[in-house]
Amino acid sequence: MSESDASQSSDEKNAISKYNQEQLDILASTLGIKYQVEDNLTGGMSLYSLSITLTNHCSVTLGYCAGCSTNSQWSIYFSHLRMVEPNFLPIDPCVDLEYSGVRFSHVNGSIFKLSPLKSFLPLKNGESVKIKFNGQHYSASRSDVLPNWYIHIDGTEPRLIKSTEGESLDFVGPFDTPKRYKRFDYTLSSGRRRYDIYQPFTPEVRFHRYQPVLSSSSSSSSHKDTPWQLKPIIPTPHTLVIKDTENCVDILSGGWTILDHGGHFQKEAQYLSAKTSIPLSKAAADTKPGQAKVITLTQEQISLPGAGLIESEVYKLEVDGAKQSIQLSANSLAGAFYAVQTLLSLASPRSSPSKDSSDQTASLCPSHQLIPSCSVHDAPRYSYRGMHVDISRNFQKKCEILQLLDLMASYKMNKFHFHLTDDEGWRLEIPGLEELTEIGSKRGHDPEENTCLLPLLGSGPFMDGLGCGYYSVEDYKEILQYANDRHIEVIPEIDMPGHSHAAVRAMKVRYDKLMAKGKKKEAKQYLLSEPDIPASSLAFSVQMLADNSMNPGLESTYAFIDKVIKELKEMHKDIQPLRVFHLGGDEVPYEAWDESPACLSLVDSDEVDSMEDLMEYFVLRVATQAHKHGLELGAWQDGIVVNKSEPYRRSKFANSKVLVYFWRNVWEKGQAYDAHKLANEGYEVILAPGTHLYFDHPHEPDPEERGLFWACRFMDTRKVFSFMPANIMANADVKLTGEKLTKADLKAIKESEDFTELKKSENIKGLQGQIWTELVRTRQQFHEMICPRLIALAERAWHCALWEGQAADKRGKAQEKDWFEFASTLGHKELRRLEAEDVPYHIPPPGARLTGDGHLEMCSCYPGVPLFYSVDQGISWLKYEGSVGVEAYQEILVRASSHNGKHHSRITKVDVKSYAESDEHCN
Repeated sequence: MSESDASQSSDEKNAISKYNQEQLDILASTLGIKYQVEDNLTGGMSLYSLSITLTNHCSVTLGYCAGCSTNSQWSIYFSHLRMVEPNFLPIDPCVDLEYSGVRFSHVNGSIFKLSPLKSFLPLKNGESVKIKFNGQHYSASRSDVLPNWYIHIDGTEPRLIKSTEGESLDFVGPFDTPKRYKRFDYTLSSGRRRYDIYQPFTPEVRFHRYQPVLSSSSSSSSHKDTPWQLKPIIPTPHTLVIKDTENCVDILSGGWTILDHGGHFQKEAQYLSAKTSIPLSKAAADTKPGQAKVITLTQEQISLPGAGLIESEVYKLEVDGAKQSIQLSANSLAGAFYAVQTLLSLASPRSSPSKDSSDQTASLCPSHQLIPSCSVHDAPRYSYRGMHVDISRNFQKKCEILQLLDLMASYKMNKFHFHLTDDEGWRLEIPGLEELTEIGSKRGHDPEENTCLLPLLGSGPFMDGLGCGYYSVEDYKEILQYANDRHIEVIPEIDMPGHSHAAVRAMKVRYDKLMAKGKKKEAKQYLLSEPDIPASSLAFSVQMLADNSMNPGLESTYAFIDKVIKELKEMHKDIQPLRVFHLGGDEVPYEAWDESPACLSLVDSDEVDSMEDLMEYFVLRVATQAHKHGLELGAWQDGIVVNKSEPYRRSKFANSKVLVYFWRNVWEKGQAYDAHKLANEGYEVILAPGTHLYFDHPHEPDPEERGLFWACRFMDTRKVFSFMPANIMANADVKLTGEKLTKADLKAIKESEDFTELKKSENIKGLQGQIWTELVRTRQQFHEMICPRLIALAERAWHCALWEGQAADKRGKAQEKDWFEFASTLGHKELRRLEAEDVPYHIPPPGARLTGDGHLEMCSCYPGVPLFYSVDQGISWLKYEGSVGVEAYQEILVRASSHNGKHHSRITKVDVKSYAESDEHCN
């Protein structure tokens, strides 16, 4: 606290002269900020306590400015994922904390403002003030806290507060006690305690989690005891027969050519040539299929009868080592492309697990792999194998999207759900509606949002920060072409009617601009809100945004949507004709329309039965618009199943297909059967469950792991790999608390009103992974949240494992074996492929334990990745090459690394002393 002389009069204490720009710059560069979550557990589910400590490190005093009005004081703007003082905000315009001398105001969305009251005690050099307050719900992770706070005074330029700048988040205090890293502990009305049981993993816990239970005859076993077989191809093919391991082919040894026999697969042949540098045959008439050192692509009618697979994408691959020839056959262009990917996978470098040495000392891999004589006959289980990418919340450059498309193609994924718009940004140029990108693609300090959006999600005050960027028409066309060349369909999403703040605000700026020019008719043409009707003071979205919903009662809303659809069709026209228009439809704050004259007029006219029917009216009108443009429709689950009701009747849609993306499946909340309801009603269902396929969730239940945790506390690659799409409820594992779902729990769910038996399984069309980017700001964060989980997703979308159809009490061992072969393949092969393409990926910290005789044992989640330890507090790192004596040290640091040494896991500590004093190591 400030130690200002108590004898000072109140006027003397608070009399700070008005700040100039130079003083503000000094304060911004030196002001210390410490953010600390204090207690998640005592406020039940509704509140947690936290503090912000301000420390002055300069000669400029920070205090209440006597020469300024209340609204012209210095203000610290910051982004916060949870509502501040939710008992007051956002209903009240501000809340005054007299005991700290500060005021908190909610600007909009995640933006809050901290400013001084007259009672704020001036902070001189070296003095501090600790401001204690409440947040909504809980905060259990460092990445919950957003960077790039800034200070501003009217009449000056805003300045980033240096101590909060960047990605280190060093200003965030530790999550070092249960009340800080656990989320809740409260008693239900029934008297039952609801308690977060998750603990951060220790190195010892990881050691046991990473061990293959199948081979654990004793607790001392480790990966090296079992030489796991690697999967030659991921995703696993339907049939792979190794015919001869003596006669192999080496396609990168030189002298090979590629023959497109019949000229049907020119692009696929060119792609293979580009990837391998093998030339295309220039004299096709002189080159014959089966000729030595020729890779032949041939169109051929082939099938996989009785397998229930997607016949349109079937292919065959024959490698004949004796004749030194390779034959790729397929019905379709896509099938030929997947045959090429299988060949590339077979040729990819790998290391081999050895029974006689640690996995981490496996033999050095060659620059490429010899391919044995083999036969592959393959096709996917699902026609939809997708990845969703949100580039609205935080923008990613075009090159990152192209790199992701390459990765998807390598693993035979074929749908790219492109989330182009949301509250926090509009990311695609729309000719004729320039304001969408002039305003909606930028974030910065403009509280009125006349030149840009607010600096949401830690963007900072300047319009060149992390929250800024968009794709021009030419950029988008390049992405389309790149995807099309890789047999990936791009499905653009324009999220509506909720999640539309960027569009609503941009069209309001357009309206004001044209009205100022006297162009009233043109101004109203694409308006998405009623300009003279203020947003309801109670209508806030889940993300705390007012003014985030398009108005379904305005004809101009539908004129805007029609304009956007037309422009999207034009962009797609000559590259990849647009087939699906995705309208979003999720998380709509319906109360936003309660006071709208336009909406009330619709109800009064009997065009809509009631205010509760406005969402259905909107969705059906947009569906009709899409149909008139010859398009199918896509929507999120809650755009079609509103408020846990039955889905809208499928017969009301004229569209040939309506794709619905199932994402809300928290087991105890009662919507897990929506996928069955939708499929039975005739919708094409894409499984995108939050509990298994939301890649914005953390990899571990650790406060130092990046990610949200609304659907589950963590989601590692193994959980993605273990998802069983053919039986959704078979995946019901734990509650949000971490408690296992008991047989009684599952019985209660099955006996609930929500229970629906799946009668039309043919309408489950596939799987999709999701990356939402509220907490993803950099290139490395983007790729690390996706990889290697995407590879596990591709495996499940393409290949149906035998264990998926087995009863729960029988599938354990088969699933365990399959996982460890998959994990070993990642460690020894697939992660090397990512590194070769310069794709960062998440590296879990290693498992580590001490034996009774003081030796360190380590293992990895992905056997084969290099492991290291340090006995000098991280000054130097030693490669782990088998059990090593460490009894002379008090603590050891451990980490895992990429094969190329560019990236590392989090560093974790093995406390030798406390371990030696415990009985944990005793067997």
